[in-house]
Amino acid sequence: MRIELTFCCDEPLVIPVQYNYAIQSMIYNSISKELAEFLHERGFILNGQKFKLFTFSRLEGCFKMRQDRKIEFASPVRLIVASPIERFLQELSEGMMRRWAFDLLNNKIYLESISVRSPINIDDLSEDINIKMLSPVMAYQTERESGKTIYYSPWDDIFSDLLRINLQKKYRLLTGEKLQNSEFQIIPIGPPDKRYRKILNYKNTVIKGWLGIYKVCGDKRLIEIAYDTGLGPKNPQGFGCFEIIGR
Repeated sequence: MRIELTFCCDEPLVIPVQYNYAIQSMIYNSISKELAEFLHERGFILNGQKFKLFTFSRLEGCFKMRQDRKIEFASPVRLIVASPIERFLQELSEGMMRRWAFDLLNNKIYLESISVRSPINIDDLSEDINIKMLSPVMAYQTERESGKTIYYSPWDDIFSDLLRINLQKKYRLLTGEKLQNSEFQIIPIGPPDKRYRKILNYKNTVIKGWLGIYKVCGDKRLIEIAYDTGLGPKNPQGFGCFEIIGR
């Protein structure tokens, strides 16, 4: 499930490139304190690993990059938030409507509308779809001895494997079932292109992800989970949200 939030502003919206944390904070401040504390402090746990089970897009709208390395958006701007947890989306929608006016990095923005996106029907999905990333997708591993984080690109074979393992965990967490021999592959449409690589700083942590258009193949149940929760890790920090552009 997902909702689309549209905001308007009286003046151009000028924000730093690194705005993920501000959007995440706006989301947490719009749900109940109980749910926000649960997601932030505990989350949904599988074998000691914490999942928060929501993701969001980058801000969408007409924009330009300024010389001071900030982004200037013209009104309106849109934000997609996705989650399989109905209570989360309901509280977020109601909280946004109650507040309606927000301070986003010293900019006043106002909620103009909320629309509910129709959930995808797994029976209508093919096992081969095209997607467009609405926020960067990432895959990484951390070396045990050195603690060094290694980020992979979508052109690395291990990229799909890491995304598949992550989705299998989310599926088991949500359904209680363990998928056996499920397949999942994400294939970039086009040659390697570093223009789609996004290096972000989230709370003083450097994160490397990728935008772009991809072909996704595999188990339709994993594709559905990816649509609702996001692809890869760090979804609640604004990573892994996508839209389906071809089936």
